[in-house]
Amino acid sequence: MRKMTIRAAGNVLHCCIPFTGMVERFEAISIFNFTPAAHTEVCNITLADGIGINEIKSDFITDLIIITNEGKDYTCLVKGKFTDEISRFVGKFDLRLEYPIIFERDICQFSMVGSSEELFNIIAAARENGWGFEVLTVQNYDPHISSVFRVLTGKQKEILLHAYNSGYFDQPRKVNAGELAKKAGMHKTTLLEHLHKAEKRLIGQIIEQSTSTP
Repeated sequence: MRKMTIRAAGNVLHCCIPFTGMVERFEAISIFNFTPAAHTEVCNITLADGIGINEIKSDFITDLIIITNEGKDYTCLVKGKFTDEISRFVGKFDLRLEYPIIFERDICQFSMVGSSEELFNIIAAARENGWGFEVLTVQNYDPHISSVFRVLTGKQKEILLHAYNSGYFDQPRKVNAGELAKKAGMHKTTLLEHLHKAEKRLIGQIIEQSTSTP
C-alpha cells in the first residue's frame, strides 16, 4: 500500500466547500462516514472575522453540532452532502482518505491510501476534471505508524514535522524555538505549546500501544 499526499487548489475547492471565504481554516480530524451521498466528520473550524458559526451552513454542511468553542475556533460534529460533481467522482473510486484533511486559505491538503495503480487513476481522473492536484509526497503506508500520528491535530503534526525537518530536535540544535517560531509565522509561546502537546500525545499513544500489545 502507498500513501499519497495531495495539495489541491482552484475549482475543486468550490465543489467541496462553497464557503471557503468565510473560514480561515477547516480541518477534518476524524471521519465517520464518507460516501458519494454524504459525509460525517469531526472538524476544527476557525471562522473569518465577523462570521458567525451558523452562517457557514449549506448543502455541504446540513447539520452542525458544536462540541467546543473558544473565540473564533470551534470543534464540531459536521454532517452534509457533496455536490453532484464530487459525488460522481467519489462514486468511481474506493477512496481511502487519511485525516486530517485541511482547507486553509485557497488550498486543501489531504492524503489518500491505495495501490500505486489506484492512486494514479485517481490523480488522472481529477486532472481530467480540471482540478489542480499537486502531488507532494508518495510513500509506503504503515497503518500502525499512521495510527500513532492520528492522536495529533493537523496543526500539531504540521509544527512537529516542521520542527523535525528544521533540525530543532538535533543535538546540537540547528534552530532554536524563537527562530522556528519566526519561520512558522507564529509567537514562540504558541509554537512551544503546540510542540509540547504533540510530544505528550505521541508519547502517551506509544506507551498505550506498547502496554496493550501481548
